Amino acid sequence: MKKLSLFFITCLSAFIFCSCDKDDENTTTVVPVSISLENKLTEDNTEFISEKEITPGTSTLDTFQDSNGLLTFDHYFADWGSGYSFSAFTYMNKTDNSASNSPVPYCKKAKTGKVYLAVNPSDYSPAIMTINNPSIYTINGAWVTNSTYAYNSMTIGDSYATAFKKDSYFKLTATGFDANNNVTGTAEIYLANYKSDNDKPVTEWIWFDMSPLMAAVKIQFSLTSSDTGEFGMNTAAYFCMDDIVLNKISL
Repeated sequence: MKKLSLFFITCLSAFIFCSCDKDDENTTTVVPVSISLENKLTEDNTEFISEKEITPGTSTLDTFQDSNGLLTFDHYFADWGSGYSFSAFTYMNKTDNSASNSPVPYCKKAKTGKVYLAVNPSDYSPAIMTINNPSIYTINGAWVTNSTYAYNSMTIGDSYATAFKKDSYFKLTATGFDANNNVTGTAEIYLANYKSDNDKPVTEWIWFDMSPLMAAVKIQFSLTSSDTGEFGMNTAAYFCMDDIVLNKISL
């Protein structure tokens, strides 16, 4: 009986040892990778300008990547009679937000370094960010904040927008899509959420958790507001983003 018990224990130990070895071999390692655009601009107070030719009265699509080529961003540009203008994504290092319609962060600075993303999404120029190697990288999140334009639109109002009061909101939504353009999930964050008439929109950088979209190949960003009229949202459709984090997955 003792010999049989010893035999059983030996076999069980061997099984556990082999199982642990097998689990170790299949262990998945996840390493966070921060996205940077710091070396994309060499002069202060500048922004990305497409090298494609401007067609007067027409919006043109271009793209750009981060410094390591991990993400691709859609960039629309046009000249509607007052010079170069962008929609969807651009990057800049501007800090002057004295103009009421400035796309610069209300806090006048990037989350890290000097260069950040300014984003102006619309139905005609969707703000789409593509993960270039989705078999290795998945989205984790990013830091976001209000642009000066949107902040002023919510607190002062303008020719389109009305100043916010209790129950007003300004919400950022990220929608993930797979390679076949099927929705994989959504993530949301409020850039303003008035519980009283005395509340204010977000003025500093806040973390936007996009881990629910980890199966996404591309991510589209959109804005919604309580201040919406017959022709759509009245609040200025701008926000800023910095320090995007991807998860690098390896076996």
